[in-house]
Amino acid sequence: MSGKNYLHQLDAKNRMRIPSKLREELGSNYYITVGSGNCLYVYSEEEMQEVKATLNNINRYRENQLKAARFILYNTWQAEEDKQGRILLPENLRKYAKIEKNIVVFKGPNCVEIWSEEVWNDYFNDVNFLDLADALDELKNNA
Repeated sequence: MSGKNYLHQLDAKNRMRIPSKLREELGSNYYITVGSGNCLYVYSEEEMQEVKATLNNINRYRENQLKAARFILYNTWQAEEDKQGRILLPENLRKYAKIEKNIVVFKGPNCVEIWSEEVWNDYFNDVNFLDLADALDELKNNA
């Protein structure tokens, strides 16, 4: 697991590049969808199949599960690179992630993440280390 992040900008046509090292990890087919904290998750084809399998196991009579599955599936986009390796970020995903220009691309714990630079900075402004320690203790106890 790497904590490396990359700074990028959207071009005038709302395109961006996934850093080549991360693109290699994602493979030739990858998907972008909504993530927690107002970021976007980028999944390899294999990882996206796992997400879809999880969503297929929801209880159709539990409205919150159904709503979550619909929201994720509706907001999933198969990335298509142009000849220069750029991908389009659709309006619905840009709006969800509050991306206007500056982007942080981050190799998160389970996938690549795309953040608005402003949202990224705000997300880490009020880090409470006691909460982080509790979360890590919980992870240890569940391992």
